[in-house]
Amino acid sequence: MESEEIREKNQFEGLIQGLIDHEYGCCDDFILPLDVVGLSDNIQRRKDAGNMKTSWVGNNFNKLEDKNIRGDKINWIADKSIDVFESAYLKKVQNLIHHLNVTCFTAITGFESHYSSYEISSFYKRHLDQFKSEKGRKFSMVLYLNHDWKEEDGGKLSLYPKGRDQVDISPIGGRMVLFRSDEMEHEVSASFTRERRSIAGWMKG
Repeated sequence: MESEEIREKNQFEGLIQGLIDHEYGCCDDFILPLDVVGLSDNIQRRKDAGNMKTSWVGNNFNKLEDKNIRGDKINWIADKSIDVFESAYLKKVQNLIHHLNVTCFTAITGFESHYSSYEISSFYKRHLDQFKSEKGRKFSMVLYLNHDWKEEDGGKLSLYPKGRDQVDISPIGGRMVLFRSDEMEHEVSASFTRERRSIAGWMKG
């Protein structure tokens, strides 16, 4: 049976190869099913407590709330969270960053993440994650937390690699997607049947 260390290395190498070959990496079962459920439940608890806040577009100097562009609600994850499921997620991303720095010399110094909840019909129009005036974000990552997601549920992530065909990715629970923040335009389509949950994160340098 494959050890966890070998499995993790193979996951990381698969993400890196995807970046090289296709400008994005995609890894199913990036975290354990138990952690997917636990992180999704965390979103529900935050919703129940009124802590999922309306998102905005722009940077800190030019914030704009516009549901015609972006309709998710978010809650940031603490860097040193003691929640068991958040700790597992943070450790896995830290391991990925270490692997990227050692094997690809990416010079990533940290990352930030928030929960995202898209209610039915909510979307995020095509955009880049990095402003021209801000160079901190190196890689964007999305981890999906949706149980038994079906094709007819919609809610796909669309990627627009330069000079290539559009790529549509279903938000299946446990799936991780990784791409460069300053190069990959992307879009979140509306879900048709139910709420869509994820963690969005950015590796920074």
